[in-house]
Amino acid sequence: MRDFTVGSIAKQIILFSAPMLIGNLFQQLYSVVDMVVVGRYVSGDALASIGVSLSLINFILASLIGLTTGASVVISQFFGAKEYDRLKKTVSVSITVLIGIAIVLAFLGIAFAPAFLRLLNTNEDIFDDAVIYMRIAMGGVVFPVFYNMYTAYMRALGDSRRPLYFLICATSLNILLDLFFVIKLDMGVAGVAIATIISQMVSAVLCFAYANRKMEFLQVRKLQFDSVLFKLIFRYGAPAMMQFSLTTFAQLTITRLINSFGSAAMAGITAANRIDQFATMPVSNLSAALSTFAAQNMGAGLEERARKGFRTVLMLMLACSFLVSGVIMVYGNQLISLFLNQGDVNTPEILRIGGQNLNIMVRFYFLFVFLFVFNGFFRGVGDAVIAMVLPVFSLFLRVLSAYSLVRFASMGPEALAWSIGIGWGLSGLAGFVYYKKRLWVGKVATDSK
Repeated sequence: MRDFTVGSIAKQIILFSAPMLIGNLFQQLYSVVDMVVVGRYVSGDALASIGVSLSLINFILASLIGLTTGASVVISQFFGAKEYDRLKKTVSVSITVLIGIAIVLAFLGIAFAPAFLRLLNTNEDIFDDAVIYMRIAMGGVVFPVFYNMYTAYMRALGDSRRPLYFLICATSLNILLDLFFVIKLDMGVAGVAIATIISQMVSAVLCFAYANRKMEFLQVRKLQFDSVLFKLIFRYGAPAMMQFSLTTFAQLTITRLINSFGSAAMAGITAANRIDQFATMPVSNLSAALSTFAAQNMGAGLEERARKGFRTVLMLMLACSFLVSGVIMVYGNQLISLFLNQGDVNTPEILRIGGQNLNIMVRFYFLFVFLFVFNGFFRGVGDAVIAMVLPVFSLFLRVLSAYSLVRFASMGPEALAWSIGIGWGLSGLAGFVYYKKRLWVGKVATDSK
């Protein structure tokens, strides 16, 4: 446990956020490696098919992610209260519920994949590959659910290292299997999906085996259901479920708009978004570190130190954003090229659209900083509502402005990039007003005593 109420603020924040950054880098490598391999060794259309499928899969799984978040909070609280019997029972109940829902969603995803993809206006030239990828991924969805569930519970009990080790192992295996199935066996999109499922299965088995051998409170001898504990899990998970559902629904709406520009636009924007996820990761991790810092200091009654931490993290975030923006402005097209097969006839158009969107987005990274520094601070001081509202508001603005720019300004795919800046800027401004008016004061749990 790190005590943020004393010591150098900048040093504490950096040391705390570094392991999270490493873990998130490996988490992102799962999908990025899939897309690099399929884009370079199959085609741009195959890359586009994975992009549209993943947006749909993420929407379907939003409820599971929210319930996992709720269960981890309940488990952490029972652990702190030393109510170990209820903790163990919560683990059993959550496994029963989450695996049951995962099986139902897997069936729906496999059976209705074509219908779901039609609703997204998926182009015919990528439709078949998108169906294949989605059906295979949904068929094995119980494995990532099981992995994410157990890693969340391990972290809730204070173990953040083992999940990182298992993730590194699974990501390394995924890379090797991608190369083998796609390059050696020429399995295309199906090979990428199967490689991901196998690696996720291995990581799930490792988590389960370790937890049952080394973590007494996560050992499950029999599955059971308890309506009281389920209601408790749902109560804590409902806000996260709502946020994830609204967020992924907005992303689905954006995916449908991208599809209207053709498969080259989908492939280019998919590649640009994967680079963007890496580029914004340091800021996202600093935001998470600020949440913990602010929570500890506000809980200790050290508001001025919490505000000083806010200012310190803001400076660190801005430094990261300017550095990353500069690198991408210089090397953006080369980074997009990593995802592309130079022999593909659509490569020049994919590169043009992807590079154009990426170069527009990076100009607004400083606005992303302001949105996430406020969001991290508000989450830490206990204002969960505004911490949920700001990112959802940003995505809502993004959808509204993207469609408006296309319809009223006659823009093409570049409207997606401009809309991101608009969403970040206006939601960041809302966060600034909320912060200056001190509407977040009095939300710390200790204030209710």
